[in-house]
Amino acid sequence: MSFWTELQRSTATRGATPLITWLSDLGRIELSTVTYANAVSKASNFLIDGLELDEESSIAVNLGNHWQSPVWLGAALATGLTITEQEPTVTFGTSSQAESWQGSDESFVVVSQDPFGMPDKTVDPKFVNGSAEVRNFGDYFAPAWAFPPDRVVLRSNHGEFTWRELLEHSNQLAKAHNLDSGSSYGLRGPLDL
Repeated sequence: MSFWTELQRSTATRGATPLITWLSDLGRIELSTVTYANAVSKASNFLIDGLELDEESSIAVNLGNHWQSPVWLGAALATGLTITEQEPTVTFGTSSQAESWQGSDESFVVVSQDPFGMPDKTVDPKFVNGSAEVRNFGDYFAPAWAFPPDRVVLRSNHGEFTWRELLEHSNQLAKAHNLDSGSSYGLRGPLDL
């Protein structure tokens, strides 16, 4: 069992049912299960074929409260990369974050904060414009390598988690807060991790 297989199963059973609803002062965006899976597929292909990341790579997602955050986090889980806050191979962030970026140019990818995901037109050419580049990649994703069940997929200040541990932790949180599968709930906060 992996995130990708679970997403494919969910896509087959939930289809056009809304999966993610993003609310902000800029508006409301709903991603159906199929739309989310399509975005994760394109982003996953971009990570592997565009950025040429491999199973030893890690990413940080610093997009805050935006529907793009779960897309890029999902792409990391689908490809078997490690999501981390500590010394990632590549960081996904905003144009304004790029202005003060201290790392190498190749290790920062700009993702648009446009409500509809339209690429920023004024990205410094030394950085990858992820929102523009991801559009060039296909909708079909097939994992490039197998992930062992004990592989760490999330490394944070709160510990390290394999996919199985992350799923178990999620189920514990759902039980503690009386959340049922298929029900809607809201998340507050930056949403990066």
